[in-house]
Order: sequence, then C-alpha cells, then structure tokens
Amino acid sequence: GWDVKCVQWHPRSSIICSGSKDNLVKLWDPSSKDGTGQLLSTLYGHKNTVTKVSWNQNGNWLLTASRDQLIKVYDIRTMKELCSLKGHHKEVTSIAWHPLYESVFASGGMDGTLLYWNIGTTGSEEPAARVNFAHDMAIWDMKWHPAGHCLATGSNDRQTKFWARNKPGSPAGLEEQTQEDDEEAAEIHVDEIELGNHVGIVIGKRGATIISMQRATGTKMHVDQVRRVLEIEGTQKQIDAVRKRVMALLDRVSNADSDRQQGQQRSAFAGGDSGATGGGYYGPS
Repeated sequence: GWDVKCVQWHPRSSIICSGSKDNLVKLWDPSSKDGTGQLLSTLYGHKNTVTKVSWNQNGNWLLTASRDQLIKVYDIRTMKELCSLKGHHKEVTSIAWHPLYESVFASGGMDGTLLYWNIGTTGSEEPAARVNFAHDMAIWDMKWHPAGHCLATGSNDRQTKFWARNKPGSPAGLEEQTQEDDEEAAEIHVDEIELGNHVGIVIGKRGATIISMQRATGTKMHVDQVRRVLEIEGTQKQIDAVRKRVMALLDRVSNADSDRQQGQQRSAFAGGDSGATGGGYYGPS
C-alpha cells in the first residue's frame, strides 16, 4: 500500500475517509467483525497525492485537496463529484469548512495563498476572496472559530495568523488612496536580489520555484547565473513580496546548512575522542 496522508471521521456515522499518496480517496467502515475494516468505496478524481479530506457539518459533502492543485467536492449520497475547484497555483495543503454556513470553506496552499470559497446553488466555482501573501510559506493547517467569525492559519513561516471581516461601517484596515497613490502603486520598477551560491535553490527543479513565485506575485523574473542575481520586474509592492519570499527561502537554506555543519563537527570531534590512544604520564613515579 501507499502512505496515508489524512483521515477524518464522518460527523454522524461510523465511516472514516482517508486520502493517500496513491491519489485515492477511500471510505471505510471500521466496525467489521474481522477487525480490519471494510472498504466501502474509492474515489478516483485526483491525479496526485491527496493531502486533506474534510466532511461538512451535515455529512453529505466531502471536500478533498491534493498536490494536483485541485479541490474537489463529492456528494457521497450519490458518490458523484459535484465540482472541481482550481484557484491555487501550488499544491493545496489545508482546507476547513465554515462551522455555520454549509457551502463556505477556506483553503491554503504551499505558496502561502489563502482562498475563501462559497459553492452550492447560490455559490461559484471561483474563489470568493483571495489573500495572495497570507503567509510566506506553506499554510499547513487552518481552523475556524466555533462562532465562524474568525479563521486561524498556521504556516511553515513559523507564524499563526487570525483572519476576520471588519464590522459593518468599520474603516479598520482600509486606507484612502488618491489618484496619485494609485498611479504610484501601479508604476513598474526593476530590482535585483543577490543570490550568491543559492541560484539553484531559487530556480528550483526544472524552474518550478521561480515559476511558482512569478504566478503568485504577478512579476517577471530572470536569474542571471553569471552575476548570480535575481532580476525582478513589477510594482514596488510585488517586488517587496518577492524579496520577502526569497530572503525567507535563503534564510531557511542557510540555517539548514549551518545545522548540517555543526552536526558534522560534532561527529568529527566525537570520532577524534573515541580514536585517541596513548597520552599517559611518562614522568617519574
């Protein structure tokens, strides 16, 4: 078998849903007499590892997320796919149904993007809202407050954030912008980031990392491998977002290299101690 990445109990019956590395979603009845569990059904919709599964409150809809960048909704009363949602540009790493509104949920991606969805008869297959730079790295988990007014997200950037809508009429978080501000914000700039020996890290396997950053930030990027710099073209806000992401990536790599070197030094020191011989006292007794 393959690695099982996620499981969740049905909210109203003794059924377990699991998602695994073989791209499959399976429904199980653990109450079988032989104690091994009975496989009830298999869903074949995804084309890559299933990262998260989640039942909504009434237990009729099953939400699945995958490394194929898709979110799928199944009606398990008919065992049919209701919709396939594409809004993430990297793998989907977290999902959470709203505790009160059965057609509303949130999702987080490997690139730190946070999306809000409203599906169903009055909803849409497009995200209702998008927060492109919610986190600098992957959003591994999220949870709604039981009252539904606040969403907490946890990320690989070592931060936990809380998201909520403003009260009606509240200007909090809103800034008045003049036409000059809008023009300044839309002005295109060119900037560079020195990469040193980490050119390959920023490019990624077959260009995956730099392509993902371009999609997430809306910038144009080019790596000059002779000068070892990352060239960026975009608005100042976009460039700042790219710089923040790249520096976080380089810091993470540098910390990993430092930890590896310290481990090697400790191993060498321990080996030197264990291999030491002689060193006795040769003076007069």
